[in-house]
Amino acid sequence: MTMELIYSVTFKRRSFLQFLGASALAAGMVHPRRAMPQESPAPQMCNDGYLVLDPGFFFPDAPPDALAAELGTADLATPILMPCTVPLLRHGDQTILFDTGAGPAFMETAGSLSASLESAGVPTDQITDIIFTHCHPDHLWGVTDDFDELAFPNAHYHLARKEYDFWTSADAMGAMPENLHNFVAGAQTRLPRIAERTSFFEDGAEPLPGIEAIATPGHTPGHCSFLLHLGDDPLLLTGDVFSDPLTVRYPDWSWGTDQDPATASATRRRMIDRIVGDQMRVAVYHMPPPGFGRIEMGADGAHWVQEG
Repeated sequence: MTMELIYSVTFKRRSFLQFLGASALAAGMVHPRRAMPQESPAPQMCNDGYLVLDPGFFFPDAPPDALAAELGTADLATPILMPCTVPLLRHGDQTILFDTGAGPAFMETAGSLSASLESAGVPTDQITDIIFTHCHPDHLWGVTDDFDELAFPNAHYHLARKEYDFWTSADAMGAMPENLHNFVAGAQTRLPRIAERTSFFEDGAEPLPGIEAIATPGHTPGHCSFLLHLGDDPLLLTGDVFSDPLTVRYPDWSWGTDQDPATASATRRRMIDRIVGDQMRVAVYHMPPPGFGRIEMGADGAHWVQEG
């Protein structure tokens, strides 16, 4: 089944869920903030496939009646298909990815980033930099390919120090529920492979000039969003702060892989306030393709407003 057909079926099934497609910063260093040139293009959102999720995992704490109403069906057994799109930014002589997709080892419906890059005229060996939002499988595991080789052989990596320290710690496995132990095993297999090529950053630093890191914890301990200072039109990449339009509409509904639900909810509310207050344009990894939009406040709360 093609992605286009899946999108069509899902639109009919659930109207709320639509689908997608300079120097490194060492730890402790902060570059003076400067905007990217006005002519810098906005990121291109590259399709990495989709995740197949059980509704009970999707929003495990949502009131069943409310969730069923939002899904437009009383059948909460039908899998939900969640798109994955990876931002690609071409800036001067740098070709930058934000996350690496799922790769071949996580879920058979995901892991198509390399093919998407080839279609966009960007072979994987031309990627110069990869900036991670966090280390969940659908964002990290694509660093290795079908042959367990580095998928981006010439890339330099950028990761929040707090995120790296958590996933590589001896305590990480015990901090995760048993059904997510493979998340830890996968991170601890891959992160050491890229450690010598990785620069670590803190909240507020710039992994690369014009790209500001914003700590947005809760989904994972060191989860980061990134504000791209693209001239007069900044763009905020939020990773998995939001994972679906319903996470904007109901920020207190925990998402199935929020490691610290209370902190994740507080982060969503804080980011909603900032996005609305600053009228910011946003790009979100799991929103309907191409993933760009804004958040607007209505009488009944915040709403995701899709572009395109």
